[in-house]
Amino acid sequence: MAWFDRNAEGKKGASEERLDVSTAVEPKIEPEEEMPLPPVKEMPLPSSREELVAQLDQGSKVNGQLTFNGAANIDGNVEGEILCHGLLTIGEKAEIKAKISGQVVVIRGRVEGDVEAEQKVELDSPARLSGNVRTPRLIVMEGVVFDGHCSMVGAREKGEVPSALRSSSERAFEGDVPKLFTEREK
Repeated sequence: MAWFDRNAEGKKGASEERLDVSTAVEPKIEPEEEMPLPPVKEMPLPSSREELVAQLDQGSKVNGQLTFNGAANIDGNVEGEILCHGLLTIGEKAEIKAKISGQVVVIRGRVEGDVEAEQKVELDSPARLSGNVRTPRLIVMEGVVFDGHCSMVGAREKGEVPSALRSSSERAFEGDVPKLFTEREK
């Protein structure tokens, strides 16, 4: 007769001993202390006090069409088209090659493309804009480079440009021919 897993005294070896799980003690899990969250870096609010819906930081690059329903800040690179239903701010570090449309557009960076705004376009130093602007109001600060044409559509309809303050070039577009041109033709 063979004795497997038993010693000479007939006792089972250590491998066959069973543990009594009915008396096992479950480890007590204590709730972890709540760690305070690090402070969240708040985005600067736009000047018109609209809630900022998008921020494209320096180092970001986007190709295609961007659409924002609210205020947006862009400091990255964009190529394509930008449409903003709110305040659009193009930061100093931004490089944009796009057609831009919005309610209010503030440019501080480099933009190649046409800009159209329902309310106004502001060009703040050190902005560089190569393209045409179409807006009822245009504000250009000292130090800005603007290479393009401006059409202030809607300004006359809204009564923003009194007729007495119009320049001779504006009158020429309306059909009034200055005397200089009339004398040359004769």
